[in-house]
Amino acid sequence: MMHTFRSTASLYLLTLTAAASAQLSPAWTAATGPVNWMRTTSAGALVVATTEGLKGVDPATGAVAWTVKELAAAPETGYREVERTPFIAVAPQGRPEALFVLEPFSGTVAFSSDAAGISNVTSTWFLYENNAIVVVGQKPDKTAAMACVDMATGVVRWTKDDSFSRLTACNSAGPDAILLSTLFFAYKLDARTGAELWKKSPDPAFEKMSGLAAMLDKGGANINVPGVTGVFITTPHAPGLGFMGMQTEQRKESTDSQGKKTVTVTHKTFVNAFRIDDGSYAWSAPLQMQQKLGTLVPLKQGLLVGAGDTRSVDLLDYATGTGKWGKNGKGISVKGILAGAVELEDGTLLTSGSGDGVVTLVDATGTERWKKPVKLDGVVRSVRLLGGDVLVATEQEVDLIDRATGLSRLQQPLQGGAGLVAVHNGATYVFNTKDGLLYSVSEGGGAARALGTTPVVFEGKEKPTALEGSAEGLVLSSDQNLALLRTDGTLVYRKYLPAPRESGLVRALKYASAVRAIYAAAAYSTTSAAFGAASQSIQVTDAGSAAARDVTAAVSQVYGEGANAAVGAAARFFQEANARFTASATTADLHFVMTPEGKGANVLKALRRTDGSEAASISLGTEKEPRYEVDAFTNAVYLAEGDGVKGFRP
Repeated sequence: MMHTFRSTASLYLLTLTAAASAQLSPAWTAATGPVNWMRTTSAGALVVATTEGLKGVDPATGAVAWTVKELAAAPETGYREVERTPFIAVAPQGRPEALFVLEPFSGTVAFSSDAAGISNVTSTWFLYENNAIVVVGQKPDKTAAMACVDMATGVVRWTKDDSFSRLTACNSAGPDAILLSTLFFAYKLDARTGAELWKKSPDPAFEKMSGLAAMLDKGGANINVPGVTGVFITTPHAPGLGFMGMQTEQRKESTDSQGKKTVTVTHKTFVNAFRIDDGSYAWSAPLQMQQKLGTLVPLKQGLLVGAGDTRSVDLLDYATGTGKWGKNGKGISVKGILAGAVELEDGTLLTSGSGDGVVTLVDATGTERWKKPVKLDGVVRSVRLLGGDVLVATEQEVDLIDRATGLSRLQQPLQGGAGLVAVHNGATYVFNTKDGLLYSVSEGGGAARALGTTPVVFEGKEKPTALEGSAEGLVLSSDQNLALLRTDGTLVYRKYLPAPRESGLVRALKYASAVRAIYAAAAYSTTSAAFGAASQSIQVTDAGSAAARDVTAAVSQVYGEGANAAVGAAARFFQEANARFTASATTADLHFVMTPEGKGANVLKALRRTDGSEAASISLGTEKEPRYEVDAFTNAVYLAEGDGVKGFRP
């Protein structure tokens, strides 16, 4: 009996030790062969590069789902996710001029520069409604060209010569047609054959010089045309119309009496509207402005046009092109170069400036409603409507503004920025890194109230970077710190783990966190868009936006209008993306932290957000650059070791 008792006790102690260390065993091991590098895409696909080829591993089972042998030993530097699309782009080993575009769940090659006969690709457009990819690059003879590739098969449908090598925009015009613009012309093409349905310039004068303009468009990949740029916009606010802006540059050289030469540079911007059906001009004459082409934002009430080099802002009537703001419709002036705009019930919130933000509210005529604009450090990232107030967050600061007066309800802006704003149980919370306190604002607006009096201070010289609502309260985090606060501001716990010596070790953690943040922002926002020659990306929320929403529409906000129509190669991606948008509405259960394990080794620890306890740990060994990836939605961790990849599920 004594022997039996000792064995039982030993087993019990062993179990306790295992539970304390929480060392996790892999759920599966994928036999991929030696791994050069690997990546988890934003939608959760796992891509592994080996000397045998680029491989896709099923995240659930570890089975190798596909292999593209042409990408054997592909360099890590040649990999990227194609922004706002379901695809990844990879350059083959030793051939940086070549390009493969793949759907990472199925391994379907949507574009191969080898098969298309086009290399040195400079731009790509993914037209889901047409199930097509439009690319610009070079033919084998080094002349520039454009090609339309079938998204499902990778087969080239048609090509165009170097007259189309300077594309500035490319949009679907229904399932059968494509709208695109070069520096000087807008076109409508048959999506299946490439046949030209119409061609127009925003400046009618260029129609008379179409030969010269075509020559400037032609060979654009090899010819520099200083100061010339363009943008083409379509919007549901003006169905049936397309809007093109074109900037030209004039240089004048003069010599004074002493022989000193001076070059004067001036810019001119043309904006015009086309009827998409036949390409005819919708306005009686183009709008001509002596300015650089700046931010263009399509609003419900008209097309907002900001100068790129002055403080001038115009609002144009979609149907006629006439100005709607300022004296005689000549526009208004803001406190900096226009950066973006947000439409509110009582006017339009304009943001301007470059490194810092200036915010002002104008009425339907463009007249400022506030006596003074609001100035903030950093670029405006989010706007939240709270009754008669508006909470504006930049990358660095948060301010609460009375919409009626433009006056701040704070003594001074709260420090920390948009990442430290959270919505929880009918209130908006902001953590202020300057005083270490949590603040709350009711959904009806009003004064911001400091909660508690004891500052929350993170260790390791870190400041909080993220705030999220959870069932237990508010989760506050940074790279190496994790804390839980009650809604009265009291601290439940704070957990800190020392950072590894090599900062590059946390790259995968930062990427996973950033991906989740992007999904969460789009899932909660009512509008999120990128328009114009310069992009606007302002998340706008209100009291009802945290409720259930049309997830497909939210996906389209991030991946482009028409994403909901994607079929074939892109279908699996959007299915996964939908699930992630749904998951982003709740706080993640675990928080991953990298920390030293001793003797040069590092360990990845999964901490429970509810109480800061350790849920699991995964030893990464002594490699200076361990190859691991983290999925912040499923809490999966992938680790390359030996001749394969191990998958962990804390």
